[in-house]
Amino acid sequence: MKKIISELPIFYETAHAELASALEMLAACKRTNSPRQALGYFMHAKDEYNHARSFFKMLSVRGKRASIKIARDFRFKPPSLITKGYISKQGFLIEKMKLKDFIAFVYTNELLAKSSFENILTLVGRRTEEGAEISSIMSDELRHHGMAKKHFLNHYPALQPWQLMIYRIRETINNKGRKIYDANLKFLDRLLTPLYKTMAYLAGTIAKKLNLNEFQRKDKNLMNISSNSIL
Repeated sequence: MKKIISELPIFYETAHAELASALEMLAACKRTNSPRQALGYFMHAKDEYNHARSFFKMLSVRGKRASIKIARDFRFKPPSLITKGYISKQGFLIEKMKLKDFIAFVYTNELLAKSSFENILTLVGRRTEEGAEISSIMSDELRHHGMAKKHFLNHYPALQPWQLMIYRIRETINNKGRKIYDANLKFLDRLLTPLYKTMAYLAGTIAKKLNLNEFQRKDKNLMNISSNSIL
């Protein structure tokens, strides 16, 4: 059971990341004027949707083995893509970035994703059915990385390798930042939830002791009501 509980957040977050990637690529597909580029973005989005579906399936398998109370915390809710920072409230990346920066983002994040999947592959086992599925996803991520690199070489031949390294370092820091942000939210939730429940309990206790008859104003002379009345 401890192993399942430790795996739930991994598959939960990964599924979010893959679904967000699918939406980002679909947005890019809709904004480009190049049919060839649109097709590339669309096929990329399709791959990411399939990846998300695979990870949600793996999440579901583990959720069914956990208690209802624990599994409830790992139910997918669309708004969480925004609250967790996988998609910005200000819009999609293709709307906020220059095309060169967007391709660099894809270039670096596909490689980072492949590295993360290696850890998950070790977790589930390479010779398992899930392992084979994750290995296939890793191949897709490497293909996406290669396609982004090819686009760079064709359209930005003056871009130096060290510049791509800067992109990668920046995205690695951003990914770490998102993990820290999510960890802080979970910490605050554990810290503040007992406080909220205590306040609710106290409010309920006080409400039970109130004399609701004082709220009955019909046929009552308000001037005769005690000064200590809550009215």
